Amino acid sequence: MDLLEIFDATWRTVIVRFLLNFIMVFIVARFLYNSRGKGNLDYSFTYISISAIVFIVCILLSQVPVEMGFALGLFAIFSVIRFRSVQATPRELTYLFICLGLGLMNALLKLDVPIIKIVANNLLIILTIGITEYLLFRNRIMEKIITYDRLDLLTNDKRSELEEDLRHRFGVNHIKQIQIGDIDTFKNRVKLRVIIRDKERQNFKEK
Repeated sequence: MDLLEIFDATWRTVIVRFLLNFIMVFIVARFLYNSRGKGNLDYSFTYISISAIVFIVCILLSQVPVEMGFALGLFAIFSVIRFRSVQATPRELTYLFICLGLGLMNALLKLDVPIIKIVANNLLIILTIGITEYLLFRNRIMEKIITYDRLDLLTNDKRSELEEDLRHRFGVNHIKQIQIGDIDTFKNRVKLRVIIRDKERQNFKEK
């Protein structure tokens, strides 16, 4: 058996698709999900690894005759992936589904499908995700609960002074709205709910 028999056209096609899948999933996991540090590198590693495993398993299953029950049972293994140690957000679970889908699509399309069509399908998915991510999360709205000690600035005519004091003392920028909560005149404290537009993603939401 010579090298030409081992590294035949089918094998080269599989390798090209694997590299294409890796590049596309890497773009999704690194530059879309984790853009500007709003993701978690642990999840990025998970997305890339799972997509690669799914791709290889699908390629192997497509080359040998297997019963449907066996194939479904094999993929049921992936159902044990439960993010029990951490609370995965809907966004993170969606990116997991996207990476799984890319791996399945790139592996199960017939090997005689032109690579340019596969690239176009991948780019269409990534473009859709990128546009959606940009439109929905470019101006993330968050709220801050602040225990405040200047009751004299709570009146409407001093709202600009209140916002300036919050920016100066707490670094709270891009304030959209300030809501006044419980007031404790004995301790000279008030609870404020400050709604901000977190453009620079300098804040995080406690779970």
